[in-house]
Amino acid sequence: MDAGLRNLSKELLGDYEKKGSTVQGVGKFIAMGLDDPFHVTTVSGFAIYGIGKLMERRTNYGIRMARMDVQEIKRQLREALLDIHSLRL
Repeated sequence: MDAGLRNLSKELLGDYEKKGSTVQGVGKFIAMGLDDPFHVTTVSGFAIYGIGKLMERRTNYGIRMARMDVQEIKRQLREALLDIHSLRL
């Protein structure tokens, strides 16, 4: 019973960040940052990025990530309102 409750709470809380984001960043760097005349790094970089995207699908979207998304939306709205208020008509 205790293990089931722990798994349920872990599932409800979710992950702190999306899985695979580091792998995607490495893939982008390899694909775009390293220049190769035979395009080996480009192909391998995009393959690594694709693996990161597949890992991202398995992210448990729980309360933690929902909270971070709501905070990000609030921040963006605050910035948009400040931009609107700064306009001189």
